[in-house]
Amino acid sequence: MGDWVVAALCPHDVVPINGREAGYSSSATALSYVIMGRLMEYDIWRGQGSSQFIPDLLGDLSMPNSEWEFVRSALRSTLEDTQEMGARELSRIVSDDTFDAELRTVSCILASISYADMEMYEQAVEICEVLLERQLELDVLQRGLLQLQAGLRNAEVKDYSRALEWASSASRTLNDVLIERDSVLFKALEGLQYSAQDNIDAFSEMLSGEFKLFSRRDRSVAPSYWMELGSTAGSAALEYMSEDFKKRIRDRALRMPPRVLVNEDYISRNLYAYYMRVQVAGHWHKYLGASQQLGKERMLRRLDDQDGGVAQLRQGLAYLRKGWASSAYTEGLRLVREEGPLDALENELQKSLERLQREVTDLEFHVLRVGAPLLRSEEADSVIRSLLEKTLPSHARRAHGWYRTEVPLWDSVAAMAREISDGDYLSRRIRAAVGGENSTESFHIRKVVEILDWSLVSVCEQDAWSELFRSRSVVADDWKSLLDSVLYAICKVGNPAALDLLRASCQSEMTLERAAQIVDLSSGSDVDLLEIFSASISELCAAEMGEIRNQAKQGSWSLGGYNPALIGAALSIKSPDNSVWSDVSDFLRDPLVAKDEKDSVLEFLAFRVADIPAGVLQGICSDPDRLTSASPGIFAANSGRESGALFRFLCAAGAIGADEALASLVRFSSGLDFASRIEAVRSLPASRRVLGDALAIGYMMQMTVDPSVFVRAEAAEILGNFLDSDIENQRFLTQRLVQLLGSDGVAVPFGALRGLLRAKRNGAVLVGSEVAGELRNIARNHSIVRVRQVANSLLA
Repeated sequence: MGDWVVAALCPHDVVPINGREAGYSSSATALSYVIMGRLMEYDIWRGQGSSQFIPDLLGDLSMPNSEWEFVRSALRSTLEDTQEMGARELSRIVSDDTFDAELRTVSCILASISYADMEMYEQAVEICEVLLERQLELDVLQRGLLQLQAGLRNAEVKDYSRALEWASSASRTLNDVLIERDSVLFKALEGLQYSAQDNIDAFSEMLSGEFKLFSRRDRSVAPSYWMELGSTAGSAALEYMSEDFKKRIRDRALRMPPRVLVNEDYISRNLYAYYMRVQVAGHWHKYLGASQQLGKERMLRRLDDQDGGVAQLRQGLAYLRKGWASSAYTEGLRLVREEGPLDALENELQKSLERLQREVTDLEFHVLRVGAPLLRSEEADSVIRSLLEKTLPSHARRAHGWYRTEVPLWDSVAAMAREISDGDYLSRRIRAAVGGENSTESFHIRKVVEILDWSLVSVCEQDAWSELFRSRSVVADDWKSLLDSVLYAICKVGNPAALDLLRASCQSEMTLERAAQIVDLSSGSDVDLLEIFSASISELCAAEMGEIRNQAKQGSWSLGGYNPALIGAALSIKSPDNSVWSDVSDFLRDPLVAKDEKDSVLEFLAFRVADIPAGVLQGICSDPDRLTSASPGIFAANSGRESGALFRFLCAAGAIGADEALASLVRFSSGLDFASRIEAVRSLPASRRVLGDALAIGYMMQMTVDPSVFVRAEAAEILGNFLDSDIENQRFLTQRLVQLLGSDGVAVPFGALRGLLRAKRNGAVLVGSEVAGELRNIARNHSIVRVRQVANSLLA
């Protein structure tokens, strides 16, 4: 047995653990450094200026030229810029009979890994199977290694039957290997045998539909090969990802551990070494886990790199996808959509659209949900038709979810519903689903109903819904709720028959949902349903507010739903003769009522202070401490967080002093959680009344450079509220606005556009040729249709 297999399987047993200072004692040692990610990019080049870095490799050893070419090709296959070149060079070694079987075996494994990294999965499978089919003088260990690799790559293209055959063959082959117990390779052999058996179990579970990403096997019985390998990678992962990934990817304020030189970073090196070694050893479960870890590291590393790192981001998305890290993959896609670069998301979306021609997978649904705004209307129509008309395979209920049922399918359809042009098709599909056996599906279909622009649905199709409503067919309660949502949606586009049906339904039974619908419809409908039902709505809201207060006294809080105090406040403004101001005031001033019940009402009233009768406003603000709550509520995200809605209401009502307002704003703006800083941004227009323009604008400018893209997006939108400032401030704000409009991604430019749109509707004059020029650029070139539409509406 030569050194190449030892170097590939046990690199830490070949090289000094303290780093490269000891030099390279052989060409196989150089390969070990490649596997561990410790042979750097400058080592590719042999000759001028390089010998000072690797004198042993280039000088004293007199490495055979063929071996040096192999090491160089192996290194190239691990670097993004030269990866395809390295894979092709390794492929030539595999097919060259002048090289010995061991070198060709290791070349094959490294080429297969490289092809898989480039998502050239068919080539990764082919190179392994072709070499195995050749009549080579492979020893049993080399053949077992290749069989494990072939199984791994077949699993990657989801040919689990073929993967199981190769794993079974590897198990039989490796059982015939005879190695001395005190040999370095004996430890590796135990690890390979463990890989083969784990793969047999995993692929069998995939075929039976019982696969789980995290193995149920007792890890305490894992061979020392895997225990040692896992401990190094595990410590690196824990050190790097000490905070929750979802929080850290959304907020750069949560900093990573201090960095050292990027190419020699301890954490990245160990995670990469683990990723490489589990592939060399052909372990399917651990390959998925290693891909997840490395993907998260690449995504978070980009946040650490202030200069960007688009390549790291693309790698991160690819690794997360390879590892089936659905949640982290979605978070990564969302970050790319909000912060850019959008071409990376577009690249993922186009790959998913191609895959949808062959299969329907959970990961494709994630890409569609996040990337839907990038679709043109004809693309969205086509994809929705393809998804809804494709018959899912019989093994649709995967335990891990590789194939899914219609539930995430409808979530993806909901994301695309905003982009479509053919409303009739989607309406017909929803109507056909009503009354199905799986009534829980109605919750997901309801999202489509709420997002779909029903003005795109023809009158004829709307009338078909009216007939369904009149038929009074018996359906489960979940489907009845969906039908109510459709009726409301059709009423919003002014369908007379639907309005008559809603009126008849409300006369039969008034609920909070219908009350909310009537209050909402009152401002845009020729039929004034509010005039008819305001008295009954008033009575219902007062009773429901009393019930919530009684439950709060008993230490019980609601599970959410329609808020009677919010409906009552809106009713009181729109229909003063049937107002419930006294009930709303008592509700808000009850300290036992949960914070999340009060916040939505306070938020609503903060922007409508002028519509509240003076006596009512004075009563609500008479004791601000009573507006706070003893309980955050069942679904409150952070029980200790101060209420931003209450702060905004008190500022708008002039019920808070400047010192207290400034202290609250400081607390919000200095919060470690980006959600707290968003509360600070949202409070700036209201706190402006108390603190004055100079201080409010200063805080807003600070928030436009916040580490979190979500905070910057909110600040970009709020900036529009300050365009009525004096000329000097306006010039300053306009310059910052142009910069925000030119930001990458969707969140910040779209936030700035929304702010400008609101300012324009409120009568602000949008001045400055620079703003107009940036708007024209967005209208022509932005990747997302809705962003271009808003820019065009502003230019009009």
